[in-house]
Amino acid sequence: MSDLEFEVEKSMQSRRLADPALWSALTSAEQRVLGALFHEYAGQTFSSLLPSEAWAKEGLSGAEAKLAFAMLRRKQWIISVYKSWGECSFHIPECHLAQLTLTCTARVDCTVEPMVGSVRRVIKEGKPHIVGELLHLLAWMDREGLPVTGKGTIHKRTIQKLSMLTIVAQEDFEPLGITYDHEELYPVHVVILLDMLLCLNLVKQTERGFEIRQDKLQQWIKLSWFEMHGEVFRLCMERYGASGSEMQHFRYQLAVLAPGVNQWCRVLHVGGNSRSIGWLHALAGWGFGEIGEDEDGEVAFRWLIRPVEFLNTRTDCGVHHLDWLHKQEEVQSGKFYVQPDFEVMVPPDVPAEVCWRLEQYCERITRDQMTIYRLTKERMEIAAESGVKWGNIADFLHSHGHGELPDHLFATLKDWATVGGMVQDKQDILVFATNPEHPEQRKSERNSGLTHNFPLFYNGGTQGLLQLPFRSGITANHEDAETDLSHEVNEKLAWNDRKANVPEKWHREWRKYHLSTARQIAIQAIDWQVKLGIQKGEETFVLIPHQVEGHERWMLEGWCILDTSETTSHTEWRTFSPESWETMRLILPDDV
Repeated sequence: MSDLEFEVEKSMQSRRLADPALWSALTSAEQRVLGALFHEYAGQTFSSLLPSEAWAKEGLSGAEAKLAFAMLRRKQWIISVYKSWGECSFHIPECHLAQLTLTCTARVDCTVEPMVGSVRRVIKEGKPHIVGELLHLLAWMDREGLPVTGKGTIHKRTIQKLSMLTIVAQEDFEPLGITYDHEELYPVHVVILLDMLLCLNLVKQTERGFEIRQDKLQQWIKLSWFEMHGEVFRLCMERYGASGSEMQHFRYQLAVLAPGVNQWCRVLHVGGNSRSIGWLHALAGWGFGEIGEDEDGEVAFRWLIRPVEFLNTRTDCGVHHLDWLHKQEEVQSGKFYVQPDFEVMVPPDVPAEVCWRLEQYCERITRDQMTIYRLTKERMEIAAESGVKWGNIADFLHSHGHGELPDHLFATLKDWATVGGMVQDKQDILVFATNPEHPEQRKSERNSGLTHNFPLFYNGGTQGLLQLPFRSGITANHEDAETDLSHEVNEKLAWNDRKANVPEKWHREWRKYHLSTARQIAIQAIDWQVKLGIQKGEETFVLIPHQVEGHERWMLEGWCILDTSETTSHTEWRTFSPESWETMRLILPDDV
């Protein structure tokens, strides 16, 4: 399998895993184990299962929890990873977190609620979307290059240029508390921009400096803005928020439980939490949302995008998701306006590929909802020297701009971009622009059809500039499904050996036993971490035994399951004496 096929298959597998119907297909025990782990860890790594007390609260024995965990690994709701020194850890993959945020809302303190009243003031407006800044930075790097010193750092003067090149600012991301090398040299917003390009595989870092991956760049600029937003939003969610399950729960609740676009919601419990406030400011800096304050002085937030569309989930999407994606593709046909003073006004619905071409011929003056460029002699000469023909430039301006170019502007641009004898007259240009049989035109149309065949650019495993301690020394297990299937099979085979060492009637029949045998059965239940059933008259109790106290006159302590349903259980710590029941038996996990 080629690298491209592998990436496409991995992407398709990730989207299949995110199907909400898979949650319904889990057994009750699997749902409880997964819910408890999601509550405790969210998507962070962990090295061992929760203690028996936690499973008892779920109405599960330790053995049931272990078997359910093995099945969750097989079904890839749980993924295993290995640290560089061989230790195995686990985590819930990112593609399931949005679904679990919706499914397990009762388990986690909610941090988002509908807005009551109105917003008193907007604290921070959202900036124009970050994808446009990445495109602008790539165009600058393509022209200027980005070399490094002998120490492997960017030149100080170049850092100053990078810092001023973009509309994002240091104060947008300082509250995130991100850790990285050379903090005294690199402003945090410059680091985040470069880190994004590295993690999107659009740029690679070499001994000479930062170099553009031209093949990936050509794929990237053919994507729609919508597809680009999805790649960058997932990257931001996984990479730049503070680590820890609490903050991960906060980020996913804000993305999944908040109302629709441009609808304010209250964000709870963030007044004294600098990390939560920092995340909101970062979202505004990336152009994803805005921060406000309600009439009671509480923090409010509204999305400028539909975040749930960009997470690996079909929840709350369905046909609507396809309609929204289709609409996004439909509006990617806007045109720019070329002014007599050489300024080019670019509305937000102009496709990314067109904006990339403008970056080659223009200088960007301002960027807001309407971006303004200016056609310049310097850029035209650079384009011509690189082999771009004047006819192609004029065709581009004619095809993607409104109306005809003013005569004086047309003549000036033609003069700027003329190199040697490579000149086409206006009639030839217009024939090229309107003739679908022209070979260059057919080539362009073939290329435009490649948009949806590319794999995801961000895969979560690319090395960037940031130090992420919670991922340090961790590598993915590429044979995860096969390994975890073997783990589940081994767990079940182990039970065959265990059952062979005790009388079958202990777990097959309700029987009355001598006190010494009853004590032995209780100890066996504790050793196997299974449930113990006891009966007296018409009453039946299911226990999760914890310990046996005494010998001749002994007592059994553990959790008694008072009631149970498919999703919840209520347990109570109790002490039983052998006289409390008449018959008993071991209750083994299902399928063993």
